[in-house]
Amino acid sequence: MYLGVVANTIDWNTDKTEFSLQFDENPLTEFTELPDRYSDLWYANVLCGIIRGAYEMVQMKVECKYTKCVLRGDDTNEIRIELREMLLERPPLDDE
Repeated sequence: MYLGVVANTIDWNTDKTEFSLQFDENPLTEFTELPDRYSDLWYANVLCGIIRGAYEMVQMKVECKYTKCVLRGDDTNEIRIELREMLLERPPLDDE
């Protein structure tokens, strides 16, 4: 995975359109502490944007969100990914 992080896929739904990525190490949070006033912040949420962008490059629209984070006191990090739709590849309008 990105940044040398090893992730496991878990909790597939029956349609195989939704799963979770679980990973213990996250270099973005290694030397980070969240102040109490930011306890609702998903600090490494940029990873969800990276995952969404990668799926869009292969014509898939997904919803991606953090469900667990070690900065919030969880024992592991977990990102939930759900396939929303398969995108159709369309040529540009001005393509000759």
